[in-house]
Amino acid sequence: MSVNTKLRNMFLQPTSIYARPVTRRIVLWLIFFTLFMIVLSAEFIPDKVYLTVGQVSDRDVISPRTVSYVDTAKTKKLEEEVLASVASVYDLDVGVITRAEESVSAIFHTAKIVINDKQLVSTEQKTAKMKELLTVSLPNTVLNGLVNLQANDLAQAEEDTRAILRKYLQRGIRDDDLDLARKRIVMDTEEMNLGKSTEAVVAGIAQTLLRPNFILNVRETDKRKQAALASVDPVRETVKKGQVLVRRGDVVTEEQIHAIEEIGLYKGQISEIRIFGLAIFVLIIMTMMLGYLYKFAQPVYANDLHLVLLGLIFLAILLLGKTLHYYSDFVAPIAAGALLAAILIDVRVGILSGVMLALLYGVIVEDDLRAVVTVLIGSMAGVYSVSKLSHGYSLTRTGLCIAGVNLVVIASTGFIEQVNSHQLMIQSSLGVLGGLASAILATGLLPYLEHTFTITTPIKLLDLAKPNHPLQQRLLLEAPGTYHHSILVGNLAETAADRIGADAVAVRVGAYYHDIGKIKRPCFFIENQVGTENPHDKIAPSLSTLIVTSHIKDGVDYCKEYKLPQVIHDIIQQHHGTTLVSYFYKRASETEHGDCLVEADFRYEGPRPQTKEAALVMLADSCEAAVRSIAKPNVNRIEATVRKIIRERLLDGQLDECDLTLQDLNLVGDVFIRVLSSMFHTRIEYPDAKDFERRKTKSGNSNKQPAGKDEFHAANGANGECGVKKDS
Repeated sequence: MSVNTKLRNMFLQPTSIYARPVTRRIVLWLIFFTLFMIVLSAEFIPDKVYLTVGQVSDRDVISPRTVSYVDTAKTKKLEEEVLASVASVYDLDVGVITRAEESVSAIFHTAKIVINDKQLVSTEQKTAKMKELLTVSLPNTVLNGLVNLQANDLAQAEEDTRAILRKYLQRGIRDDDLDLARKRIVMDTEEMNLGKSTEAVVAGIAQTLLRPNFILNVRETDKRKQAALASVDPVRETVKKGQVLVRRGDVVTEEQIHAIEEIGLYKGQISEIRIFGLAIFVLIIMTMMLGYLYKFAQPVYANDLHLVLLGLIFLAILLLGKTLHYYSDFVAPIAAGALLAAILIDVRVGILSGVMLALLYGVIVEDDLRAVVTVLIGSMAGVYSVSKLSHGYSLTRTGLCIAGVNLVVIASTGFIEQVNSHQLMIQSSLGVLGGLASAILATGLLPYLEHTFTITTPIKLLDLAKPNHPLQQRLLLEAPGTYHHSILVGNLAETAADRIGADAVAVRVGAYYHDIGKIKRPCFFIENQVGTENPHDKIAPSLSTLIVTSHIKDGVDYCKEYKLPQVIHDIIQQHHGTTLVSYFYKRASETEHGDCLVEADFRYEGPRPQTKEAALVMLADSCEAAVRSIAKPNVNRIEATVRKIIRERLLDGQLDECDLTLQDLNLVGDVFIRVLSSMFHTRIEYPDAKDFERRKTKSGNSNKQPAGKDEFHAANGANGECGVKKDS
């Protein structure tokens, strides 16, 4: 059993739980998701780089992609500078001045009491008493000078102390300004020329009572610092793809190590967040693809073979794109995936495949917009081109189309980004090469994919339509009447297929091969009986029916022998459906055993046409044969015959299993009538030469030349009427 047969059996004849439709699809989805992740994430696992700060690098370290990252060290330094520039907020405490003046008053009042106390004789006694009475701790030198002052000096010292404290406290004192202010107090008192004792007292009391009256407002200060930090943008560093991070022989710096870490090269780091993001992206692409197929291409979605084919196309193209990406982003033949999907499955699926492949290719090229746009537009152009394959377009022309579009897109985007002319010329050349490679790759893969997945493409059908095909040659030589009939049926059915939107190529080629089984016994069919007796006149009608209907089975055998595609196989089987062989049935019913006949024995085995294409071949075959049998065909007779044939097939139920509508049948009838009327028009009979000479002699007009063939045709065309002789 061949590989493709086993593959089809696995999908069409489930034998285990793993081959059941739902389970099978889940398994296939997981397999392809895993494969896509492996292909696309391989770039995320860099080469290992073992370097330390201060080490001499033994190689060049080159960035594999463009990365923008936050330099935390520079950002932290900038934040510290900004914070240092933010002034702290202080609130003035007015109560400090009041308390200081009250303390001054209390000190000098106590001093007056102690000085006036007659019981205290010595300075030591007075100093001790002052310490006992005061709540403020003053140095001994200040206390000694204070108790030794005269009354006038005491009052002056009090006033000067108040003035100095008021001077400093009114403009505000902060914690960090306190020491400086105390030093300046000494200098200020010296400038007052108060005398040594008074200066010491004033300066000492003022220094002791001086307190910070600017209180730090922590909340407001923090608020301002946070606002300043919020206005600071992180310092971002950008490393371009291909940029040398560390050169061989350089002493590695901390900044270089940081850059290597950010890119993910340090010791072969794997960025989990990048893998996670890629998984989500691939999930979105696969979901969009399947959702489109489910909504707008249900036959493709329901065919697991087509889904597997799409997955394999995506996988192969991405692998190839990843390999060629190391040489250039523009040479990868990504458009080949869209071409294969359009040719093997459906044009709309091909367009969607081109879009999805371009998006996935964007991961490989690190979001290089020019490369993504190039493969996207190139794929679209390729799909538009192959959509006309049924009309004779070739993949060679498609390749040239993609190459030209790639050239224009690369050049235009290069102008936008101001790429230098030399580089732009190289990129454009590689884009042209990639377009041609897409067509070459599609051409090379098509036969293998067609055979493996049993898919018939328009290209393959067009090859079968060529007259030099061995089976067509045999039909022409062994059954020439059938060959001519098949050509006429093909032209007739193809014209109708174009009108109702059926597959015109499949209809035409199917019609060419629909009677191929007549090669086995050509003389038993009327179109091949030229000057010979009809062999059916000598055999029973039942045997004649068996011989005539056997051309279906014989045609299927030839189909298998010459490995014709399934669509031709189906048309051969279905083009007679289960119709009645009426001529032999009528002959048999006229015999003495006519009452015992079973009608089913005189019908084709079928099945009935399952597609529009098979139904069109059936109707074209019947109408062509019926019109050919008309003795003197004209438009009215041809129309009556065609309408009758179509009505009989409809009433007989032959069209019940295909999706032809009544409107389609009406259009098909109109096409058949128009084409058959032109094919089987009558001509006027040409006069015999002797009769013409005789008439010429009688008329006495011996100088006139006989009318030629062209004159008779002109007369025929002028009259607008058909003659009596049929052009066959």
